Amino acid sequence: MNKWFLETSFPGVRRCKRDAFLIKKEIFKGKSRFQDIHIFESPGFGKMLALDGIIQLSQSDEFIYHEVIAHVPLLSHPAPKRFLVVGGGDGGVMREAAKHPLEELYQVEIDSQVVEVAKKHLPFISKGAFSDKRLNLSFTDGKEFIKKYKNFFDVIVVDSTDPVGPGEVLFKGDFYKLVYEALTENGIAIFQLGPFLDFELIVRPTAKKLQKLWKFVNPVRLAMPSYSCGCEYCFMIASKRINPLNIKVSHLARRLKARLGNKACSLKYYTPHMHQASLMMPKLYQI
Repeated sequence: MNKWFLETSFPGVRRCKRDAFLIKKEIFKGKSRFQDIHIFESPGFGKMLALDGIIQLSQSDEFIYHEVIAHVPLLSHPAPKRFLVVGGGDGGVMREAAKHPLEELYQVEIDSQVVEVAKKHLPFISKGAFSDKRLNLSFTDGKEFIKKYKNFFDVIVVDSTDPVGPGEVLFKGDFYKLVYEALTENGIAIFQLGPFLDFELIVRPTAKKLQKLWKFVNPVRLAMPSYSCGCEYCFMIASKRINPLNIKVSHLARRLKARLGNKACSLKYYTPHMHQASLMMPKLYQI
């Protein structure tokens, strides 16, 4: 009989919908101090990573997620120097951020085993980013880590898991306040949220929390075929002074060329036009 991976649902936290993926090959299955870790290969999607029963990425479309969550805030900022990612143990966000001429890179990940397993079994995700000389990598609680910094980071990416288990604390109002305080005056943050199908359950309530702190708060749309939503996935970008909606495509194009140079050729999804398009919301998703 064929073996299937059945994705977990969390009633009351995310919609009660479950997806099944055919397991062509088992690669790794284990449990860290914090969560279950499962890597397998599935037809059409390639290698996949699941944490606590939820798909985190697939080889076929991870570049969409990582390019959007990294380049949209970084290229919205006029001159970022210090960058932090909270979570992101697979290394995809840091891979993209490392393409920028940033002076300092920071990452805090609660689960060191996720990083080690991803480096061993999914090296195409980080592509050596964990060896970048600019990187300061810490294995501790993200909330406790960020408490130490005030007016320090230009861009913060919160690449968390779902609002259950070790990622639950990263969806609380007090954590958002700590992120706000850790940012410089022109600082920008972006948060992983979930499918727009969970708009009333997660997206709108999160926007209301962020709007109490940040002047500009906008959903960011992207397609994620391997996620249970099938498409229409949501990040939330929050900025103190810079309105991402007012940045012209021509400005984004100049920044992309000046900062990434030839590295821009490695991008598969992100373009200045896709940057602006990701901020455009249908009436249904107006916050």
